[in-house]
Amino acid sequence: MYKIMIADDESFERSSIRFMLNKFFNNIEIIEDAKTGNEAILLSKKYKPNIIIMDIKMPEKNGLEAHESIMKFLPNIKTIILTAYDDFKFAQTAIKLNIVDYILKPTKPYELKDSIEKIISSLDSESNKMIHNNQINPYNEPPLKKAIEYINKNFNKSINLNLVAKHIHFNPQYFSKYFKNNTGINFIEYLSKVRINNAKKLLEYTDKSIHMISMDVGYTDPSYFTKVFMKYEGISPRNYRQRVNSEFTIHNAR
Repeated sequence: MYKIMIADDESFERSSIRFMLNKFFNNIEIIEDAKTGNEAILLSKKYKPNIIIMDIKMPEKNGLEAHESIMKFLPNIKTIILTAYDDFKFAQTAIKLNIVDYILKPTKPYELKDSIEKIISSLDSESNKMIHNNQINPYNEPPLKKAIEYINKNFNKSINLNLVAKHIHFNPQYFSKYFKNNTGINFIEYLSKVRINNAKKLLEYTDKSIHMISMDVGYTDPSYFTKVFMKYEGISPRNYRQRVNSEFTIHNAR
């Protein structure tokens, strides 16, 4: 999922763009909006968006100046500039600053849609190229081994893909594809299976409550734990424990 930031000092324009993006895309995350050029820089440092839709005319720093500053720490940022000027000189400047597209205001829905689709396609291609150039054997590749060891050790804590990616010094987006490409399952599925397998052991060999077991394997919400358990085992944790106890009783009676 790609992160997008909207930077515009007009609240109506920001709301309008957000509405368009939500209407056309379900594979993006719209982060906090920026209202000034300086705010766009600060929020980019905080959230590290993949795409920025930025008005050229904003307080403090204009869109081009903000983009130029952001490129220093996010060199691969894809910025779309919104402008009221259909000017060849502006287009030349935008090209020099690696602006990927510029759209004339007022923003037309399908122009924005086409632009975002092209950028997402480009980002997908870049990620696939990285994966292709980094094909590895899952049994002897240190980064993957390190990631799996970290998950197996910390599954009972509040961990997520970003934390594991940071642990092995990978970009989260790349790590997500890297992990699935080399294990055959995605990150959350692997983490869930580790947690459920450990929960099964606790259900079998301890008298701990379902609530306590849920907490012990990393789920703060017992009802969500039950939902995940049923997804992988086909029965609830309580019924699983009853079945195991019943089988144990029958076995000992023989």
